[in-house]
Amino acid sequence: MIGYDNKRKDITFCTMLFKMPQESQLNALKRGDRTFEEFYLPSLKNLIETFKKVALWCDAETAQYLKKHNLDKSIDMRVMDFSELPHMGEKSEWLKILHGMYGNVGNFFRHKTPEMWIDYLMVIMAKPWVMEWAAKRNKFKTKYFMWLDAGSFNKKYVGFWTDWDGTIRAKPERVRITISETLGKARPHFVPNFIYRLCRKMHKIVPANKQALVKQSLQNIAMINADYDVPACSIMATAENVHKFYDWFEVVRKIMKNHGFVSTEQAVFQAMMKFDVSDMFELSYIHGYTGVYAGVAKEKPDCLL
Repeated sequence: MIGYDNKRKDITFCTMLFKMPQESQLNALKRGDRTFEEFYLPSLKNLIETFKKVALWCDAETAQYLKKHNLDKSIDMRVMDFSELPHMGEKSEWLKILHGMYGNVGNFFRHKTPEMWIDYLMVIMAKPWVMEWAAKRNKFKTKYFMWLDAGSFNKKYVGFWTDWDGTIRAKPERVRITISETLGKARPHFVPNFIYRLCRKMHKIVPANKQALVKQSLQNIAMINADYDVPACSIMATAENVHKFYDWFEVVRKIMKNHGFVSTEQAVFQAMMKFDVSDMFELSYIHGYTGVYAGVAKEKPDCLL
C-alpha cells in the first residue's frame, strides 16, 4: 500500500498502540470504525514491515499479535499496561480541569463528555515520551527519530500519503512538523480560545496568515487559534532535538495545566510555538491532512520557527 525504498538507514520510526479501555468511545470521538483488531493491528503490522526500524510502546495484546507474525524480535518494544502511561497519575486532576472547561470552549469536546476524552488524551499526550524513550535507547543507532501514528497505514488513511514518492529526504536541524491551513475556519475543538487567551498573557500577538509565515516573520504571530492546524501524526527530529522537544513539551503542558487548561497534544505544540522555545521547529505546509507525511519527508522546510 505504501512504498518505502529503505535507503535511509538513519531513522528510527516511533509509534504506540494500546487497546482503549472503552473502545466504543474512541470510535465516537473519531467518527469512524476504528476497531483495535481490524483497524489498528493490521495498520501497525504494515508500518513495521515497511519501515523495519521501529520503536514501539504497546500493551500485551499488541505484543502477542506481533509475536504471532514474527515481528516482535526485530523492533524495540516496551510492553506495558494502559494504566502505566506517563500522565495517568494526573487523570483525576485532568478530569476536574476538563469539567471546569466544559461548555466554555466551543466544540472542543465535539459535544462529548470529558470522560469520553480522557483515555484518548492520555495516549496522545505520550507521543513525546515515546520518542524520548526511543532516542535515549537508540537501539538502531540512528541519528533521526520520526513519529508515525500506528493507524496511519490503514486503507482509510492512504490519502495522507499523497505526493510522497517513497523517499524521506528530510534531514531536519530542528523538530520537523507540518501545519495545515484551515481556510479561515477556526478549529475550536482542537485549538480552543483558552490557549489564545493564555498566550496573550505572555506576548503581544496578531493573527497568523500565510503571507507572514512565508516571510518567516513569526515573532509576533499567533499560531494559537489561528487559521492553522497542526497534524500531529508525523514528527521528525534528531536525537538531541527529541530531548529538547520532550522537555519543553512537558514544561508548556504543565504551564497550561497550571492555568487550568488541558487539551490535545496538537494544542500543546501550537502553544510551544509561542513560548520562547528558540530554534525549536521547522514547518512544512500541507493542504488539509492530505500529504501530511510527504510534508515531513520533503527535503526543505517552508519556514523556520
